[in-house]
Amino acid sequence: MRKPLVPRWERPRRMNTALHRPALMRLALGVGVLTVAMLAPTACGGGGSGGEQAAQKKTAPEGTFELPNGRSLYMECRGTGPPTVVFEMGLEEPISDVSYVRDTLARKYMTCSYDRANNGESGEAPTPRTAGDVVDDLHQLLETAEVPGPYVLAGSSYGGFFVQHYARRYSDEVVGVVAMNPEPPADQVVERIHPLGGAFTEEVREEDQAYFSGENPEGIDWFASSKELEKAPPPPPVPFEMLLSEKEPGCEGDPLCLKSDDVYVEIEREVAQRWPRSSVRKVDAGHVIFLDKPEAAVDAVKRVASK
Repeated sequence: MRKPLVPRWERPRRMNTALHRPALMRLALGVGVLTVAMLAPTACGGGGSGGEQAAQKKTAPEGTFELPNGRSLYMECRGTGPPTVVFEMGLEEPISDVSYVRDTLARKYMTCSYDRANNGESGEAPTPRTAGDVVDDLHQLLETAEVPGPYVLAGSSYGGFFVQHYARRYSDEVVGVVAMNPEPPADQVVERIHPLGGAFTEEVREEDQAYFSGENPEGIDWFASSKELEKAPPPPPVPFEMLLSEKEPGCEGDPLCLKSDDVYVEIEREVAQRWPRSSVRKVDAGHVIFLDKPEAAVDAVKRVASK
C-alpha cells in the first residue's frame, strides 16, 4: 500500500518532521496551527472584580495537569494580563512551533499552549476521538490549571477547527477567535473538492475517506467532528478573524492544492460568514502562518483581543 501523498498543510516545516496526510487535505489546510484564547476568570477565582484581579496576578501555570475525566495534559503559559491567549496546534504539531508568537504576545497578555492527548508530554486517550473530545479536554484543562479568562482562541489548520467548536460550545468564556488556514468540514471536502475535474483519483478519495474516518495521526474522526460542529450552538457575536494563505506560497507548488484552492477558499469564506463579526484576510505566507509570517499571526491576535 503506497504512502498517502503529503498535503500542502502537512509539508515539511522548519525544524519539524514532515507529517503525512491524505492528498485531499492539500486543498487548503496547513500544518501550522496556532490557537489563541483569552481566558475567562477561573471558577476558583471567586465572583466579582476582586476575584478576577487576583486571578490575573497569579503565576502563569506550567506543567502536567490531571483532569477530572482522567486525561493528563501538559500546558505552558507565559505573561500576565487579560485576555488570555490560548494556542491550539494542528495534528501532531509541537507546541514549540508557536513559541515565538506566544512569547511575543506574552509581553501584553497571558498566553498558553498545550499538548493535546496522545501528543508531546501529554498522556494517552482512547481513539477514535472527535473535536468534541478535544474541546472537553481543553475546557477541563483551563479550569484545572486555573487559567484566568476570558479567552481569545487562535488555531491553525486542524486547530482552527477546534477553536471554532470551543467558542460555540463555551461562548460565555470566549471574547475572540483567530482561525488560520482552518480545516474545513469533512463533508464539504468530499462533496465539493473530490469531484474537481478528475484531479482526485479513486485511490486518493479512498485514502481521504479513511483519513477522515480516524486513520490519521491523532485518531480524530473528522466526519463525526464536522457533524458535532454543525449541531453546536451558533457562532457567538465575538470578533472572528480568518487568515488564509495566498495560493502560490500556501500550496508550495502542489498540483492538487493549486487545483482545489479556489474551492477551499470559497468553503472557508462561507464558514466565516456564519460568524456575526467576521473578517477574512489573505496572507502572503505558507500554510503554517505563525512559522512563515509570525508577525501576521501576532497582529491578528492583537486585533481580535482589542475589539
